[in-house]
Amino acid sequence: MTPSFTRREFLVAGAALPSALRALASADPPEAAPRWVFLGTDAGAGLYWCAWDAAAGRLGETELAAKADQPGFLALHPRLPRLYSANAASGAVSCFEIDKLRGSLRLINQQPSRGEGPCFVSIDATGRSAFVANYSGGSLAAFGLTVDGLLLPPTGTLQCKGVAACGRPGPVHDRQDGAHFHSATISPGNDFVLACDLGDDAIEVVAIRPGADNPLGAAFRVAARPGSGPRHMAIHPNGRWVYVIHELDCTIERFDWSVIAGRASLLRQEGTAISTLPLDAKREGNTACEIIMGANGRFLYACTRGDDMLTVYRLDRDGSLHTQQRISCGGKTPRHIAFDPTRRFLLCANQAAPGSVTVFAHNAESGELTGPVQTVAANTPMFVQFV
Repeated sequence: MTPSFTRREFLVAGAALPSALRALASADPPEAAPRWVFLGTDAGAGLYWCAWDAAAGRLGETELAAKADQPGFLALHPRLPRLYSANAASGAVSCFEIDKLRGSLRLINQQPSRGEGPCFVSIDATGRSAFVANYSGGSLAAFGLTVDGLLLPPTGTLQCKGVAACGRPGPVHDRQDGAHFHSATISPGNDFVLACDLGDDAIEVVAIRPGADNPLGAAFRVAARPGSGPRHMAIHPNGRWVYVIHELDCTIERFDWSVIAGRASLLRQEGTAISTLPLDAKREGNTACEIIMGANGRFLYACTRGDDMLTVYRLDRDGSLHTQQRISCGGKTPRHIAFDPTRRFLLCANQAAPGSVTVFAHNAESGELTGPVQTVAANTPMFVQFV
């Protein structure tokens, strides 16, 4: 039966139509599937790129996208076609313009990182500030970003030198000779940066004001276990559980995060540490490296250098971790792992010679990895970024 309309209903619908059309026209277009993968490198000539077949989950051959000095860690602007790299050897942070049609990069801006060995860069959710962890310099630096995404000179620094400022270094003398900031993760509310300090076995919690002249505010330190060496972290979708991967003792441990009336709390949960190694493995020669969270919060993924394995952990309702799967990374020295946006595939950057990027099929329901289903040669890859 053909529906009937009264004259009043017809006029109301007709009056609403132009507004609906304007809303439809002004809506953001659907996000296109990524077409490229950019690779940060250690000893390569710079940043490399591969074509990415999202349907098949396959990479093309690697090609040089832009010359750069040891661009080991990368970050994307939340809105603009800008890619940022931490350049460890030159102590700089770089901003590249991305041509998404061609997969090419163009260096448009660079600033000193105000510390030696920058190894991590993050961009706040508003796209107004950048934060860089300087490993050798033992500091956290903050940068403003212009409306075009260019880096402004650093305006804020949290410097960690000496016992008075940071406490005593950890007990692993050949690795903990002083502060070594290894990451700068922005909190779920975009109001704090959590910076892992591998050298001092601590996490710096720093209030931030994105867009301010000096984005860094007050800071406090949270102690980790002596000799653990906090490196990177992954935050659960519930915004409360923070999982820290410790490089030196090859463990993952849960911290509980909360912010009440602007006051932050990060509490280490005793008894939650779990090894990234098999029960019978020796710690010597192994270092835990990267950690990422599954989209549904049911699984956690990590890689360990030395035994060169990927590990999948299952999360219980209380946040405790249980080893579910261990699988070879398909190369040597896995440095970084990342999901493609569909979560159907996981890519692993294997840094050591011969150097490769391995592609694994991923079952989001079971959390398990299969593969590698493809291995692509790459020059000392250290980071994987989909664009």
